[in-house]
Amino acid sequence: MVTQSDFWNKGVDEDKILGGPARVLVSRKSVTTYPELISEVLNLTTYDPATNWLDVGHTSEPFNMTDGFETTEWISQQAGRINVQVGNWNRTISVTLMQTLTNTVMDLAHEADGRTTNADGNTVEYFWDKPEVTKWRVAAIHLVEDASAAANIVMDVFPFCKRSGADSETAWDRGNPQTASLEMTPLPDEDVPYNANWYRIREL
Repeated sequence: MVTQSDFWNKGVDEDKILGGPARVLVSRKSVTTYPELISEVLNLTTYDPATNWLDVGHTSEPFNMTDGFETTEWISQQAGRINVQVGNWNRTISVTLMQTLTNTVMDLAHEADGRTTNADGNTVEYFWDKPEVTKWRVAAIHLVEDASAAANIVMDVFPFCKRSGADSETAWDRGNPQTASLEMTPLPDEDVPYNANWYRIREL
């Protein structure tokens, strides 16, 4: 069982988190295989990211998933609806991220592509329109509190995600943590059993 203070130990003042109920970690799809254990994403002793996983940070609003599908219907004038066939599933995940000045958030939310250091030693990041967006694995890790001071960890894994094409709004709001909204589409992944595009792991 993990405590709140352990989970939020990534250099973030818990009192300044805007109700953020999740930590988001990502890896590039080409770097690592899909995780089968929570410890393959998050070190359960230090709560640091595991090898090949990058900590995007905390969410300022709930981590949201919408889930629906298209249907084809056969209707008879005499009998009414005869059959409904399920077509394409429409699944999207959306999140509002804090700490948007970190490299990982900029890579994820704004498709940063290229980074260098200028003569003053400052980091310079490059952004431009690209015909192909980056492929990511996304893990959203939540705390599920019980009656005691401890909590269980639940990890939702989206093994193959791409930017959905929806606008991503970044807010530089004076006096408040900087935030970036992001919407991604989970896609079937041939490396996951049953070609799943989402699965959940619960800590015992």
